[in-house]
Amino acid sequence: MASIKKVARANGQAYEVRWRDQGKDRQITCKTLPQAKKEKVRIEDLLAAGRSTTQLTSRKTVAEVIEACIVASEPKLKARTIEGQRSMYKNHIKPAFGSRRITSLRAADIEKWIAQLAKKVAVGTAKNVFRVLSKACKYAIRHDWLVVNPCAGVELPQDNTEIVDERCFLNAEQVELLGQRFDGVAPVYGLIVRFAAWTGLRAGELAALRVGDLDLGAGIISVRRTVRRKAGGGWVYSSPKSKRSVRDVPLEPGLAAELRAYMAAHPWEHDPAAPLWPGSKNTGKGGVPDWNHTFDINNFCKRYFRPIVRSGVAGLPTALRWHDLRHTYASLLSAAGVELRLVSNWLGHGSISVTEKVYVHLFRTDHSALMARVGAFRQGSASAARYGGVGVS
Repeated sequence: MASIKKVARANGQAYEVRWRDQGKDRQITCKTLPQAKKEKVRIEDLLAAGRSTTQLTSRKTVAEVIEACIVASEPKLKARTIEGQRSMYKNHIKPAFGSRRITSLRAADIEKWIAQLAKKVAVGTAKNVFRVLSKACKYAIRHDWLVVNPCAGVELPQDNTEIVDERCFLNAEQVELLGQRFDGVAPVYGLIVRFAAWTGLRAGELAALRVGDLDLGAGIISVRRTVRRKAGGGWVYSSPKSKRSVRDVPLEPGLAAELRAYMAAHPWEHDPAAPLWPGSKNTGKGGVPDWNHTFDINNFCKRYFRPIVRSGVAGLPTALRWHDLRHTYASLLSAAGVELRLVSNWLGHGSISVTEKVYVHLFRTDHSALMARVGAFRQGSASAARYGGVGVS
């Protein structure tokens, strides 16, 4: 059904696999005879199954397929996700496979590549890059540019490094101490720190808040958007991380009172579209709050948060990161006895199982009362057996 012909090339020799499909002569060229024999078997299996082999002669390159796949995904994915996929292609896939035809990829090529990549980057990053390539191959199959996914069944590297929990959890007193330290820089900065610890909002969610998101009458803050800085400058507002990230978070009474006083002095308190927080203007002396600038959480952490934390504020861990204030929120709620379901809702997690996985050590159930009952049952049963089935009172 298919044949192999040895042919001369300028740089040596090659092997052409030739066959007929749908009344047309087709061929592919392989560098080695063992490779040509494998292709011959694959082609004959496809023909025997009545499947078309036109995909085998596709001239689409990996670069073209990935670009087409990313473009097709743009309406469904967030801009940040698309940027991440393009970055992974540019930095890791393109140097290895970008110019190759998609039909030339083999599992052995990909296994070798992913193993080498895992030595240069974190294993999790390597797996994410692999998923971009695998997704593109599936896209190629749907468009008849490829027959089988060469990524299928590829052995991925395993991360055998010891997992170290580097998260920091502050207690209520430590939150107050940290906030007071920021009050000394600017009162609004102390409020922002306390707000982050007592609402658990993600950095982008906090930075994107507007005056209209704050309902002091109901005592809630509405999370409806997130913001990030684009590469090269400018800001991008988008919906939160997931559907469940769109949420209303109740305000702790002390925080609500502080926000009430803050809003009384807000320059745009009656404009619901106005930013809730001021940006920062660099004066050459450390910067001051400025309503003409967008609140930049990265700039805030660089100028104030990290220097203050690392300066050794009494009783605070110097390894504290901004995201640890979100972890702190979960810890504070757990300590206050708030049920896991509500904690998951207020954090905006995709499901309660995510909250359980991330904060399993905070929400361990106390089974001591239940075990006391089991113990009493054991003692009663043992007594009954010891006295011939008659229990003792």
